[in-house]
Amino acid sequence: MADDRVVETWEGGDPAGSPVIFQHGTPSSRLQASLGDTVAGQCGVRLISFSRPGYGASTYTSPSLASVAHDTLQVADQLRVGEFAVLGASGGGPYAIATGLADPQRVQAVGLAGGVGPWRVIEPADPDDPDLPLLALADAGDVSGALDGFREQAAQDFDRLLTLDDATMVDALFEGVPEEELSWLDAAARGVWAADMREALASYDGYARDNVAWGGAWDVDPAQLTVPTWLWYGEADRMVPPSHGRWLAQRIPDATLIVRPGEGHGRTIFGHWEEMFTGLGAGRPAV
Repeated sequence: MADDRVVETWEGGDPAGSPVIFQHGTPSSRLQASLGDTVAGQCGVRLISFSRPGYGASTYTSPSLASVAHDTLQVADQLRVGEFAVLGASGGGPYAIATGLADPQRVQAVGLAGGVGPWRVIEPADPDDPDLPLLALADAGDVSGALDGFREQAAQDFDRLLTLDDATMVDALFEGVPEEELSWLDAAARGVWAADMREALASYDGYARDNVAWGGAWDVDPAQLTVPTWLWYGEADRMVPPSHGRWLAQRIPDATLIVRPGEGHGRTIFGHWEEMFTGLGAGRPAV
């Protein structure tokens, strides 16, 4: 980057296709986009992603949605991409909104697949939620304390998992998820998921940064987004329920909300690549 930071990128799909920049979930990395590689190639989409600050080898920066939006524009410049669409999955959703706000002439469409909203505003707070005291620190100005708390939380959640072999680790991550919800998770996708998790969690900086950036007060306003926006949510999603999509749809002027009956978080995001590319106006129907 211009300031000597490193942003680790991934490209797939059709090199001559319509560009779509994918904002990965939390915790994740650029490699998550490769789950859509085959469909992107079939649809004539040049699929691009990068690891946000603190994930993989991407240089850490202070928590912010807007700063990642500006990183997105710089990545597009370096890859000689002019106009593009942006697709945010889960924790990547707020960054997709921020990108559309950063350059509404260049960003042709914004898509959120199970994209998280400002959840403390949308959902009644569970007083036992361990995130709340950490975000209270950020609210009070102790961002470093909040980040350290989320790093400790991640260590408790992931340290043991990362010692397992790939197959066992993926099994553990998806333990308890209904089989029909994992129709997208074939052998190849399991390999991608394992590689993605190991790259993303080389440190816990990215995970902590994300949780403060979109769990705390947002530094962007969705109501100012003028770009055509697609909001895809799963009716049965317990991680990011469709109330997030409804909240965003009420505020974003040119928003289309689609709630998929009976679907949970994973299938909503990873089971509909062609539909999402088409909705964003990118590429062509798969053949």
